[in-house]
Amino acid sequence: MEKTDFRILQKTRLSKHKKSHFKQDFKIFKECLKIIKFFKAKNILIFIPLSYEPNLLKFRHILSKNYKLFVPFMQDKSLKIVKLRLPFIKKRFGVLEPMNSFLKTKIDIAIVPVIGVDKNLKRIGHGQGFYDRFFKDLNHKPHIIFVQSIDAFTQHNLTQKHDISAKLYINPYKKYYKKERKNDRITYRAYNCRSWSWYRVFDRKKDQ
Repeated sequence: MEKTDFRILQKTRLSKHKKSHFKQDFKIFKECLKIIKFFKAKNILIFIPLSYEPNLLKFRHILSKNYKLFVPFMQDKSLKIVKLRLPFIKKRFGVLEPMNSFLKTKIDIAIVPVIGVDKNLKRIGHGQGFYDRFFKDLNHKPHIIFVQSIDAFTQHNLTQKHDISAKLYINPYKKYYKKERKNDRITYRAYNCRSWSWYRVFDRKKDQ
């Protein structure tokens, strides 16, 4: 299967999914919050969702108590970071965005939506390359978490070198963790959402 075919297949699945559900969104939010706390992050990049994407904005009142929240803002063919604040304005591709703001900040964790994820835990998005260019131009490397309302992981290698990757991919049904070995081989582990603790994984990693 080619990347384009996989993208079309997952978009079809997502169109049937239509909109996020509170319980599913809360599962994803809980997992993200565990990771945020573990890394003691302060500045969090989230996103204003499309109808079929996880809606983590439902829980911004919880996050905003202890963390500073930012969202992507489309600028030319890339993105910039702006503060999460009302009102939202509909922009290209039907994406909602806050008003533009001018600031420089260092993001600790970026929570990024996906259309699908391949065997290397690399992102398959809408094909516009906004996130790829954004992270390439960053002068620091935040922890990246991929999230999605369905499980759209494939064991095939579908992506290119420029596609961004994450060590974590979370959906309401499974959690995926990427582990890089010394010989540059990349493996992944998948777990049911109820049967695995991020703390165990990261603690084990520290011990290696």
